[in-house]
Amino acid sequence: MKKNIFSFDRFLLINVFILALLGLINFYSASTYYSLIKTGNSLTYFKDFFVKDFILGFFFFFIGNLLGQKWNKFKPLFLFFFFLAYLFLILVLILPFSLQVGEARRWFNLGGFAFQPAETIKPLSILVLSFLLGANLRSSLKVKIILFLSFSFLVILPIFLEPSLSNSLILAIALFFSSLVFLNSPKEIFSFSLFTFTFLIILVLIGILFWGYRQERILSFLTKGALHQERFFQLKQTTIAIASGGFWGKGLGKSQMKILTLPQMLTDSIFAIYAEELGFLGSLALIILFIILFLRILFLAFNNPDLEKRAFCLGVFGWLVTQTFLHLMSNIGVFVPTGVVLPFFSLGASSQIAIYFSLGLISSLRN
Repeated sequence: MKKNIFSFDRFLLINVFILALLGLINFYSASTYYSLIKTGNSLTYFKDFFVKDFILGFFFFFIGNLLGQKWNKFKPLFLFFFFLAYLFLILVLILPFSLQVGEARRWFNLGGFAFQPAETIKPLSILVLSFLLGANLRSSLKVKIILFLSFSFLVILPIFLEPSLSNSLILAIALFFSSLVFLNSPKEIFSFSLFTFTFLIILVLIGILFWGYRQERILSFLTKGALHQERFFQLKQTTIAIASGGFWGKGLGKSQMKILTLPQMLTDSIFAIYAEELGFLGSLALIILFIILFLRILFLAFNNPDLEKRAFCLGVFGWLVTQTFLHLMSNIGVFVPTGVVLPFFSLGASSQIAIYFSLGLISSLRN
């Protein structure tokens, strides 16, 4: 009897497929008018999303599943790609190799092909840290803290300098969750958490103090646009879109804010279009689907006896929960706009492929 080369957690796969399909439908609805105005073709952005985010996403989901089945065999390969991604992360800070968009240099540009190394390195960093801490399982808490802080600092520093405070925080939180698996007692967890919290506070304070545009965003958010009104425009528009959707929504394809040009409607503000068209009920259903996904990741984590695999699951859990709710909270107006994409929904192939790959790898770790 021929053995199937894929070994999926079917519950996770179905959950991912439903979210991906919803994201595809919503993106089509959100992008057609904008695409027509920008390119003269209503399908330009949708085709880009369908190929790079949806099709390539599932391709890397299957790649992750295959690699996850031979976890120990492919450790050297994971390490190789981590160092390669880190090299690109450094190169993106060098002018000839980078593509500047707005106030940041986050894209590695090579002959018209551009991607974000900060997104690519997220799952690879979680993997490598789990290998490091797994190899030092019997070490003292001090050694584990030094390993965690040193590794986190080295990986996060280039991302922080792009600058990308939101991605820096997401990765730091992901690495923190991953590290918890290797601690031996509640006392160790408390001490480790204290050091991590201090690290995050320092990261945020430096990120705010040394970049003036972040100070403007925060002041604009706190004063509801009374100060730096231009920084408040996106937040104002997203909250108007969501509020106008009401309980039932206006109906698929009937968003008015996408015609009035909601800023970053295909990336940072994609949830606002979804909520306007499908309303509170549709938004609640979407949040429930995300929560089911997060709980399934936790279930697979705690039912896997291998500490490294459990650590990877928890790291991805921390990453996806943080990224998803940062996006949602910034869209509904209870948090400063962060510029992070919504998994499965936003245009952003680098981020989406990294997410699909990670979930594909997790889907293979059933035992």
